[in-house]
Amino acid sequence: MVKPTLLTTVLGGILLVPGVFGLGQRRCIAFPDDDRSLVPSDGPQRRGIVEDAGHLVLDALEALSGTTNGYGGGGHGGGQHPEHPPHPPHRGSHGFILASSAHHYAAPILLDSSDDYAIHIAAGNFAKDIERVTGVRPRVYNDTLPKGTTTAVVVGTAGSGLVGGIGLKHVRELEGKWEAFDARVVQRVRGLEEALVISGSDRRGTIFGMYDLSEQMGVSPWYFWDDVHTPHHPLLAFVADGICAHGEPTVKYRGLFINDEIPVLWNWARETFNVSYPENPIQVGVYERVYETILRMKGNYLWPAMWVSMFDVDGLDWPNHGLPKSPIPGPNQVLAQQMGIVVGQSHHEPMARNKPEWDLEGSGDWDWRTNQDKMRDWWTYGAARAKGMETTFTMGMRGDGDRPLVGASKELLEEIAGAQQDILREVFETDDLSDVPQLWCLYKEVQSYYLDGLQVPEEVTIMMADDNWGNLMGVLPWGSEHKGGGGIYYHADYVGKPTQYKWINTISLAKTWEQMQIARAFKTDRIWIINVGDIKHHELPAEWFLHLAYDFDAWPINSVDKFLRLWAAREFGKAHSEEIADIVAQYSLYVSRFKPELYNSTAFSYVNYEEAERIEEAWNDLFTRAERVYHKLEKAHRPAYFEYVYTPVALVTQANRMYLSVGRANHHATQARTSANRYAEKAVKAFQQDYNLTQMFHEMLHGKWNHMLEQPHLNQPYVLHQLRNTMPPVSYIQENQPAIPRWDGTRPGQPSYVRYTIENSYGAYPGHNYLNCDDHYGCGNTPSLYRMDPYGAPRRWVDVGAGGPMDSTWTATPNASWVKIHPDHGKIMRDGTTDTRVYISVDWDQIPNPSEGEDLYHANATIDFSASDGSNITVFVPVTKPRAPPSDFKGHVQGDGYIVMEAGHFTHNSTAEGYSFEEIEWYGRTLSGVEMYPTTNQNFTLGTGPSLSYDFWTIGESGLLAKEWDGHVDVTVQIGPTFNFMMGGEELAFGLQLDDWEPVEIHPVAPMNKDTANWGTVPEDWDPIVRVEIRNVTASFNLPDPASPGKHTIKLWGMTAGVVVERIWVDLGGILERGYSFLGPPESTRV
Repeated sequence: MVKPTLLTTVLGGILLVPGVFGLGQRRCIAFPDDDRSLVPSDGPQRRGIVEDAGHLVLDALEALSGTTNGYGGGGHGGGQHPEHPPHPPHRGSHGFILASSAHHYAAPILLDSSDDYAIHIAAGNFAKDIERVTGVRPRVYNDTLPKGTTTAVVVGTAGSGLVGGIGLKHVRELEGKWEAFDARVVQRVRGLEEALVISGSDRRGTIFGMYDLSEQMGVSPWYFWDDVHTPHHPLLAFVADGICAHGEPTVKYRGLFINDEIPVLWNWARETFNVSYPENPIQVGVYERVYETILRMKGNYLWPAMWVSMFDVDGLDWPNHGLPKSPIPGPNQVLAQQMGIVVGQSHHEPMARNKPEWDLEGSGDWDWRTNQDKMRDWWTYGAARAKGMETTFTMGMRGDGDRPLVGASKELLEEIAGAQQDILREVFETDDLSDVPQLWCLYKEVQSYYLDGLQVPEEVTIMMADDNWGNLMGVLPWGSEHKGGGGIYYHADYVGKPTQYKWINTISLAKTWEQMQIARAFKTDRIWIINVGDIKHHELPAEWFLHLAYDFDAWPINSVDKFLRLWAAREFGKAHSEEIADIVAQYSLYVSRFKPELYNSTAFSYVNYEEAERIEEAWNDLFTRAERVYHKLEKAHRPAYFEYVYTPVALVTQANRMYLSVGRANHHATQARTSANRYAEKAVKAFQQDYNLTQMFHEMLHGKWNHMLEQPHLNQPYVLHQLRNTMPPVSYIQENQPAIPRWDGTRPGQPSYVRYTIENSYGAYPGHNYLNCDDHYGCGNTPSLYRMDPYGAPRRWVDVGAGGPMDSTWTATPNASWVKIHPDHGKIMRDGTTDTRVYISVDWDQIPNPSEGEDLYHANATIDFSASDGSNITVFVPVTKPRAPPSDFKGHVQGDGYIVMEAGHFTHNSTAEGYSFEEIEWYGRTLSGVEMYPTTNQNFTLGTGPSLSYDFWTIGESGLLAKEWDGHVDVTVQIGPTFNFMMGGEELAFGLQLDDWEPVEIHPVAPMNKDTANWGTVPEDWDPIVRVEIRNVTASFNLPDPASPGKHTIKLWGMTAGVVVERIWVDLGGILERGYSFLGPPESTRV
């Protein structure tokens, strides 16, 4: 029995067990706390059959076998005899009882035999869902119930005789709507004392009504694909006064695109369903589960696998008989129609035909100019085959193999689309094609023809695309009245430039929301589809995308946290949902910085900002948290957690360990450090651990998901994957040979068994190293740390490491008491395993404040490093102590020669005409982003829109830099890699202002014209921008009085929507002086 707590609520007299099921929907399902308190009503008790917990793959049609008027009575899970009406327990205050395991009771389900077959299939699944939860499966009946039945679940469309004929007002209000539903308890209806009536405006609305309740029961849409455990409850009820209803979806067609299915999904399906080549294994066995999953997430649309698949042919024994001469739909299409799924073909496959069909039996070239008669016949066959099936027809034409069409022009494309529409008019025997769904995808270069005036027929949806990397290339013009509306083709998986990313989920959920809210605002919302590759590993971006498409308004800005908490509670229970949600959010932020397929050993800096260490520590911490949760979870939840959360975190952590170890090995080898070999060994270990994790995944659950991680992904520099994972080149050093400096001023030519390396330098001491200074030789033996101050990094470092086959001891001795060293002595083993990072900090209380009339106090110290082998160096430690900012100052303070501010850490936020900046949590590479909202086509004149102010304090003079400073300031605004998506030629813009200087108008994305190489597609800087998921925009200013400390203000002026600012750098020379890092400096001190 569940005891009431602060989290326990009472609704309609029902004690609700804490826990959340159903993302963002009102909870109508309840689990009363004590089934045994119910008193059985008159009538015999029946023995139920409890669900077999090991039975994972369920056939929906099993529930639809049985008597003429009843379904699902016999065999596993029946639980009630058809000759006896089911008698519910007394209702009491528990609401409408759906099932009770103690009484072996489940309310029967009544359907209308004239309703669409898809409703009957979904009802069978709904019955099984009730059994999953309670162990008792309800019987399903057509049209009539056994005599004496008093309660039932009545399911049907608003137009059916069963439900529509009742005359209920709320049912009548559903008529004519698209995919709307309503579920509520009704008294005295159809001869029943009480009924739970699930009504839909159409077949999918009715299906969504059932699956919505299933999700609230605790049945995950991913129960098959991710082995999500369904919690057992002895009593299941619908809240007495509850109403679970939803109107029309935001987007009419919402779906998934299975793509790039070789090798992973192909090999999994081949083995799982025992299909041999040349037959395609991705057939009804796969699609039945795909269709059901889409519908459970309230999607309705699919682009099927198409690399080597023939959706409408596979299953018709084409290897032996060829394509059918008559245009009959294949089993995949028939099943889609039976289950309620709308099917289209990909962006480049016109008229409901897969390209491999042409490769198999097409005649002549894929060229309309020379082969139009054959192509017309071929397309007519496709249209005729799809007639009677819910289908969207892809219009237009790209070249063979999804390449640009040879000889293409807007005139040629318009001619092709016109011929295709003539075919549709002929096949559908109508001159009005407004009820024949069509789309024309402006993918890649096709968009350039649209910008050049390509006319898309009014009935055809203008489908825009992203750049394959999650950045929208276009939306409909503001206020467009195009009758066919607009759509978006989005990617969570891709094969192409600059690299393929198929291996694992790398998608930023916050960025997906930000981009799709632009599409929504510009009413580009008739069709949304997302490329999810093999489905497995892309479940989260798929579900998030479909939730946004179904009801965008339910997920306002900064809903990622809410979504992940609800998702984690549904999948793994509430106990650890907060922690799991945060782990997944952090993962999304980290992994979307740049794709693991682009990882390399030089991506992160090994000398600046301790960046490599911070990156590795962040991933190691995330992995530790993920592993800790795994062991805390109930065993029933562990398989799903292992697949969903643990595996991606573990694999990407290992990938980072491998590349960072390779980078350190190569770096240390140039410094003559023996530790190069230890890091090379770590790299090999991480490389092998990637394989071990993959095998563990493939072998779990008796090999259920074998092949699902076999996508090559390590050291993949090409757009197509290499055939096997490889390690990047790694350096080894001769351990038995000491470092032999050519000169060092104290022991010329003598062996050095100890190596010293300092922060911000790739060189090493003592002796000559070509990286010790810019001249590469004659660099001396007295390195200097960069000047320190109280507001910069709190410490600097010097590494002491092995340089040859002899153990050595070392000490570090400062000449000033204010220099703090930790550790200050140690022993270095010859094998490099005890190499030590020595941290150097300053006791600022011992440093005098600036004298009266002065703004800065400068001091210098040295540290003598001495080793038992005679390897000695002296390191200079320059410091500067400025006056503190005034006590009433709030903002960032200059340190280390720069100010870096996260965009979300502004000082003031000013609105204008109803517009303001909002922070988008989890967006970008480090923390968040800020963007002007609401999203419209508004273009403010510079200096008149909303603004964000960032106050910062400079300490004055040039004392923090090695080079003289003349007051020149470079201000870099880091923004997300967005495009000029407004198709009317408008450019994204924002304003940047320093103090009282005139604001500067910035257009961050270069405009394109017909002379531009990538005209109409992506800007010329696209490749380097998407590789690192950031665009840096720099403007130069001059501080009027650089020698004096003082407050300054950077102001961002909003001008257009679509500019997401992540960080702002104010470089007074310190960033330039240090050189490369991937993320840039950590954020500056805020006071």
